[in-house]
Order: sequence, then C-alpha cells, then structure tokens
Amino acid sequence: MQNNIHFTHSISIENYNKLRASVDFITVQPKRAEVALSNSLFTIIAMDEDTPVGMARVVGDGGYVYFICDVIVSPAYQSKGLGRRLIEQVLAWLESQVEEDETIMVNLMSAMNKEPFYEKLGFHKRPFGNHGSGMSRWISK
Repeated sequence: MQNNIHFTHSISIENYNKLRASVDFITVQPKRAEVALSNSLFTIIAMDEDTPVGMARVVGDGGYVYFICDVIVSPAYQSKGLGRRLIEQVLAWLESQVEEDETIMVNLMSAMNKEPFYEKLGFHKRPFGNHGSGMSRWISK
C-alpha cells in the first residue's frame, strides 16, 4: 500500500470531497471547493496510483500568517506515517518561504484528540504563553 504512494499538487473537486467524506469532514459545495483549492498557497496530495489517499494544504496572507488545513488521510492509510510525510512536506515548503531574519506564524486546528500527532512535529497545544484557545465558528444558510 505505502510503496505506491507519490505526491502531486492538484486534486479534483470530486476527489477532494470524497477524501473529506472519508474522514467525516463536511463536503464542500463545488463552487466553494473550487475557490478554496485555487486560493491555496500550497497543496500536497498523496496518491496511491491514481487514487488520492491523503492531502494537506496551506492558506494565509502570504506575508507572515499561514494556516495548515485539510490535513486528511484516508482511514485505510492512517497510522502508517503518511500524515507525517504530508506535514513534513508542508513544513518544508513553509520553511522555503522564510528569508533570513524573518519569522512566520504557522497555525492549524487539530481534529479532536490528534494534538499529540502535531506536537511531535513541533506544534504547541493552545492555550500556552500568551496564546489563547483556538476558536472556530460555522456559518450556514
């Protein structure tokens, strides 16, 4: 299973929503999904032959604030190091964006109980220091 994994930088809207649904994330209306994917600063897709089995993407202001989102690994591929490989590629891209004497802020919202995975990769659970809790809100019609 892991031997056939290769990486690409684009995903169809249909496959994006299939991947989201595989981990019980909400699916996104095609118009919104297209906008979201096209506005990503960096996207990495793990492919097993022709099937997307994982992904992560980065959004942000392109200045100093970046957010890692849509970190998804299909259930059959979880606990095999694929999530780590995806985040390591995201972090390598982010590090390539930083010039000498610069600092950027990288944020993410962890899925429930996945914080230890991100802590192993250098992220801090909030709150800490002067950083409050992460917060979110959904708006629907």
